[in-house]
Amino acid sequence: MIPKPIGIIGGAGPLAGVFLLKQIFCLARDLYCCWNDRDFPKVMLISFPFSDMLSKEIDVLQIRNELRECLKKLRDDGASVIGIACNTLHAFLDEDEDHRSDLVRLPQIAAEAIPLSEIPLVLGTSTSMQFELYQKCFPCTYPDAVAQAEVDKIIAQILKGKEPDKVVEELRTLIKAQNADTILLGCTELSLYANEFLACKKTIIDPLNLMARKLINKSFGG
Repeated sequence: MIPKPIGIIGGAGPLAGVFLLKQIFCLARDLYCCWNDRDFPKVMLISFPFSDMLSKEIDVLQIRNELRECLKKLRDDGASVIGIACNTLHAFLDEDEDHRSDLVRLPQIAAEAIPLSEIPLVLGTSTSMQFELYQKCFPCTYPDAVAQAEVDKIIAQILKGKEPDKVVEELRTLIKAQNADTILLGCTELSLYANEFLACKKTIIDPLNLMARKLINKSFGG
């Protein structure tokens, strides 16, 4: 069976796209026994330098056009299934993208993984909170203003490549201090350290990992 080509939009930040790419190839090996070069799906990664979407001054139209350009490029190049390796970017999708079956969207696949009895706490950027990215898909909460400022600071530290051990410890402390039993990593920068939070004795949902599984399964016809 020839797997369908996969497209990835990265660049926000760049390492999240690379991390998603790595997870896809590892899952292809582990789930579909790929080991010869010809066994793996064709994967196209666009790491685009998107306009600033984390400040108070956001050019929504510009970001939307940049995202539209990346999606068109991947589709023109033959991608049959596409993932965006950034939570915040999903807030800038055109409305008609909700009806495109080739696009795997982080909020929707996260919704599928949340038990009906749980209302998760979303740790993400202030921008995604402002656009109610996850609230539109399922009941959830966000940290209070002080904790949200800490989340934004930690995300910025990850993007700047600050000491990983220090970042992980700050995140663990933040997660443990929250009352919610279920934590959703609503920023792909946090997904880079998802395995480090398993000891927090809370349910950790990582949408980027869920996306990797969905993309590889759709590639192989699942």
